[in-house]
Amino acid sequence: MICTEETLNSLSRKDLTEALCFMDDCLKCENDREFDSLLRDFGSYLGFEYVLCCYMHSTYRRANKVNILNISNPAEWMDEYEKENYVQDDPVRYELEQRLSNNETVSFIHWDEYERSLSPKELQIIERRRHYGLNYGCSVYTNSQSKDFTFLISLADKEKEVDRRTEILSTLLIQHMMNAKKRLDTTALVNALTKREKSVADWILDGKTNWEIAAILNISENTVKYHVKNIYIKLKVSGRQEAIAVMLAVRYLSL
Repeated sequence: MICTEETLNSLSRKDLTEALCFMDDCLKCENDREFDSLLRDFGSYLGFEYVLCCYMHSTYRRANKVNILNISNPAEWMDEYEKENYVQDDPVRYELEQRLSNNETVSFIHWDEYERSLSPKELQIIERRRHYGLNYGCSVYTNSQSKDFTFLISLADKEKEVDRRTEILSTLLIQHMMNAKKRLDTTALVNALTKREKSVADWILDGKTNWEIAAILNISENTVKYHVKNIYIKLKVSGRQEAIAVMLAVRYLSL
């Protein structure tokens, strides 16, 4: 759903004010603890007790790792979900994959309102979910323009039903949530560098060669190569240009 002027006008002044405050909080969020609190407060504002977010680096594929962050879902449900590997047959995941394959970069998924017959395994997952009180719910996702990051948040409750207001606000704000998570993850990678690795990385960012960095830091070129290799590993990149892109992003976002 695209948030048009008409859809935004359907929101109350309070909702619009809260949305602006939420966008600002996403920009100011400094760590995972603050991010978790931000998502929990968002769910609570909309009337949902249970909040979960998932994200994946690179294009969404079944072979890739799905990172699941439990914000306030029942611990027993999450333990069962992981133990039984429900993520492989979750109807929300199937719906997400179908929409991504249709190049829907932002989309709202109303749980259990699917235009297809569900498999016995999918029906079992829904039954078990409801057993833990997640009777009503929804998910909204966004896929970055470069398709290097997919982010999804799920809201659920025992009594609160999904409404149009929930759809509008979650669709409006999902991009800001994803940007905040991407920024935190990227910053964490750079912060994992040692003091010496950061020194080498700074000179890489300034366009210096390994030989030049060795001369500046008064160390051997082989030592520089060793640090550069570790930098690539910690930043999860394959080369110099990718490392520069990551470090530039962190430098820009830290301004």
